[in-house]
Amino acid sequence: MPNLEPFQDFLPIPDVVEPAANNAAGHRLTIKAKVKLVKLHKDLPPTEVWSYRMAEGVVIREGSGASYLGPTIVVNRRNIVKVRWANKIKAADYTPGKLPYEVVKVDPARVSGIPQNVPGKEGALSVAEDELRAHLQNLTASLVTHLHGGRTQADSDGWPDNIANTDQSADYIYHNDQAATMLWYHDHANHVTRLNVFAGLAGVWLIRDDEETSLDLPDCDFELPLVIQDRNLDVEAGSFTGKLLHKTEVNGGPAEFFGPYTLVNGKIWPKASVEPRLYRLRVLNGSNARTYRLMLLDAQGTSQHGFIWQIGCDQGLMQNKVAFPADGLVVSPGERVDLLVDFTRLATQSLYLWNTAEAPFSNSAITANPVAELAALKNDPFAGNTTDGDRRPYPQIMRFDVEAAASGVSHSLPSDPLWQMPRAPVNLSANMPIRLMALVEKPPLDATGTAMLVFWEYMQVASEPAPTGADIVNFTYVHPATGLPVTEAFWKAAEEFYDRVNWKVHLGDTEQWYIVNVSPDTHPIHVHLVDMEVTQQYQFDLAGYTTNPTNPLPAGTTEIDGNIDTITSISATASVPILADQTGPKDTIRINPGEMVGVAMKFSPFCGKYMYHCHILEHEDDDMMRPFVVVPKSVPHHGH
Repeated sequence: MPNLEPFQDFLPIPDVVEPAANNAAGHRLTIKAKVKLVKLHKDLPPTEVWSYRMAEGVVIREGSGASYLGPTIVVNRRNIVKVRWANKIKAADYTPGKLPYEVVKVDPARVSGIPQNVPGKEGALSVAEDELRAHLQNLTASLVTHLHGGRTQADSDGWPDNIANTDQSADYIYHNDQAATMLWYHDHANHVTRLNVFAGLAGVWLIRDDEETSLDLPDCDFELPLVIQDRNLDVEAGSFTGKLLHKTEVNGGPAEFFGPYTLVNGKIWPKASVEPRLYRLRVLNGSNARTYRLMLLDAQGTSQHGFIWQIGCDQGLMQNKVAFPADGLVVSPGERVDLLVDFTRLATQSLYLWNTAEAPFSNSAITANPVAELAALKNDPFAGNTTDGDRRPYPQIMRFDVEAAASGVSHSLPSDPLWQMPRAPVNLSANMPIRLMALVEKPPLDATGTAMLVFWEYMQVASEPAPTGADIVNFTYVHPATGLPVTEAFWKAAEEFYDRVNWKVHLGDTEQWYIVNVSPDTHPIHVHLVDMEVTQQYQFDLAGYTTNPTNPLPAGTTEIDGNIDTITSISATASVPILADQTGPKDTIRINPGEMVGVAMKFSPFCGKYMYHCHILEHEDDDMMRPFVVVPKSVPHHGH
């Protein structure tokens, strides 16, 4: 198999743009999704991608290098911005553009080793064996753009069925009425989000405010966006073709994508020259399914985490700086982290951003040996462990080369607290609405299929009586406001996206949602519209369900409506410490296997239909997504 040498390309930086402003139209942007050719690595042929490009707006800082990422859009808090998202993806003859890569599934029994660790289509199911492969060869661009983490009115949120086909557009309004933070925009079309984002449709959206400005944080050349994604590449006759390849494994589990090649800002294993001074790194995990556990290593493989602090997460600044974890910082798909790195005492050194997370991620004990891995890489930069069972054949992400001297005086590390004005705490009350869901992996229907991930969404029996034959679960938890144990009956009301809309939330209410992970993997759960505050984390006991869907059905269980097993009771048991990186304002949270997380959310300022979903895009596309509706308190609604 061919391979690539790391650290050959400089880190690209997308253009920084702001909306055009005039008295008549207000703040306006036009962003066109277009076909583009880019080189993902200097030794690769050009690759066809889909890319967001600015058509109306103002470039305030020119980028460097070529990337498929859209421009970094910068706005000020409370600026109302009107954006036209235009689908201009066309072929050379101006017909609607087709997906610029193949989508294949590989039977591991047909190849030696682990299919996703290597490039190429060897062992792939043929078109005759895989009906979806043939269908996707003719898939044209059907797009919906979502501003991830935005406090957005419902008709501009990117509802996944509101498709814009080629030469169509959608006009959205963004109020940006939220604290300074890093959001991102990406495609959100129903059932093809994984494919459209994989094709390249993503970009960064930064909100600025006075509170952030007062901290005098590193900016301009010293504030670097780092969008981390993984990809696979196609091969013919032993050489790279330049085309992407969405390759997954048919092995009974969910068909998540884990690519061997890690890209930062659209380049495979790039390098960046930095000065010996304080930098701000705005990190986004924009991968389809891969979780990263980030480490920063020196040339000997020793971690340099004492020079890194986390100051923010998904929804903005944390209250205080948080020390970088000794064993690395976990970042799952959709999550963002705001880091300060002090390169001052690291002059003339090369530092390596490293990944030690297994795929699929389950929060297991770390088995990686970064010292040995880095030594092997330096001995043979083309080598990799393609037999790695964690689907991490190439753990390197990028390299920082620290220069000998700084061009000027460095910014200073800000003092705590970072918030100059304390933020109002979430209002937990004894009568707040409580909701329950379970994350469930359903086994494949036959030996050649793949598992399906769903939410089991529940309703309180006390608020809406269960219909005849409904699955009832007795749920025991510790109330977040009173600290007292409570047992309530819930009934399973939905599991697939187009099932009945059950959850109607009153505008302005704060609710506590309990998310129970019955599956074997960690899931990043994203809720639209709101900030999320993790209030509780527990292990749990349950009855009536086996957590390993490959096991035979327990005696006496039956299949009901396509589902196996019925959870009959869930009980919170041992409390689990909330990790420091999950204590800030969030919009995407990690739920590990065997854990139950309680999150509090205030639903404002808009009414309308929104959704929550897993941000592993292959899961989201395969129905791990559910709607909810925010309604005015004054309007009577059935079920309230």
